[in-house]
Amino acid sequence: MTSKSIALLLITSLAFTACSREERATDPGEDASAPAVADSAAQAPPAEQAAPHEAKAEQFTVEDIERWRRGVQAELQAVNKAAEQLAAAQDDEAKMQAMSAAMEMSTTEAGASAAGVAVDRYRKLRNTFADAVSRLTPLELEMDVSQMPEAVAQQMRDARAENAARLNEELPADVIEALRARAVEFRKEDMQLVGERFKVANAAR
Repeated sequence: MTSKSIALLLITSLAFTACSREERATDPGEDASAPAVADSAAQAPPAEQAAPHEAKAEQFTVEDIERWRRGVQAELQAVNKAAEQLAAAQDDEAKMQAMSAAMEMSTTEAGASAAGVAVDRYRKLRNTFADAVSRLTPLELEMDVSQMPEAVAQQMRDARAENAARLNEELPADVIEALRARAVEFRKEDMQLVGERFKVANAAR
């Protein structure tokens, strides 16, 4: 695979991830699979139904937020190091190594190590919290709505607010409030990481 092919792969992957998070943050539609899941849960014997709040509390804690942040910062350092390697690369092989080092699959281990958790656990924290702060931050942080019809912009704001409200079904209340208090800061950090990955990919094209 050539350096340009890897650059294209990296750009495509980043764009897909960014679009997926934005779609979830602004899409007011319900998950089509939700009714089936709900019906299944309703039919299950009481002993098999876990208390929602207990399940959420076992899965994520406020302390996990700092673990996630340490991981993001470590991933950003790894991407910046890859950018330096790319700038110094003298041939296609060196360029490919640098670009590969900037990809999420390569930096996840560094993030997990800094977070002090297993790779799978870190990946879950990163995906969950990055999605959560994307729902908790103002739409204007990510796009210029000044050129949109006000009705369209308001519809998008309402959709984001509805998706933010659904976090009550996914995360413990104390985790949501801790994320909400610093959502803009956390979202900017996550966007910076994605942006630096894009820079590495574009520099190799």
